[in-house]
Amino acid sequence: MKKVPLLGFIGNSNSGKTTLLTTLITHLTGSGLKVGAVKHHHRSFTIDHKGKDSQRFTAAGARKTIITGPEQTALIEQTSTQLPLDDLAAAYLQDLDLILVEGFKQSQMPKIEVQRQALDLPLLSRGDYYDPNLIAVISDQVQVLDVPLFDPHDISAISTFICRHFSLVLPPQQ
Repeated sequence: MKKVPLLGFIGNSNSGKTTLLTTLITHLTGSGLKVGAVKHHHRSFTIDHKGKDSQRFTAAGARKTIITGPEQTALIEQTSTQLPLDDLAAAYLQDLDLILVEGFKQSQMPKIEVQRQALDLPLLSRGDYYDPNLIAVISDQVQVLDVPLFDPHDISAISTFICRHFSLVLPPQQ
């Protein structure tokens, strides 16, 4: 079984990670890649709304509940701890070419840091803490770094860099 590459996107709150990721996903999937996304959340969350059948199943003690319809499927799994990212990828995301991850900044996967000059904050991975897994920075601030620096609007160059880094071959256009 092939291991699908994981690429983390880290940065301070409001640095533009989610906006960048949605644009990258659109560009990469438009190029023919099968892209998945994982979002790390620091607190408990719910997609199961009170009173809905799925929430009632969970409240009754179901360890796993699947909601499925003609255009989407969701799995709600009760866990005693946060599942490791590699376990999630292996269990649920094997049919993809690339998994883009927002968060998990302590993980050992390759990462791209997103920075916005208006926040006036230093990079998380190049300062007091040096992250050897950083492969690039996306910022509207010109700076000298030991990794490539991309403008946040240059989605084509960022996508090309990602594909080259992971040796991803784009499918032929039909």
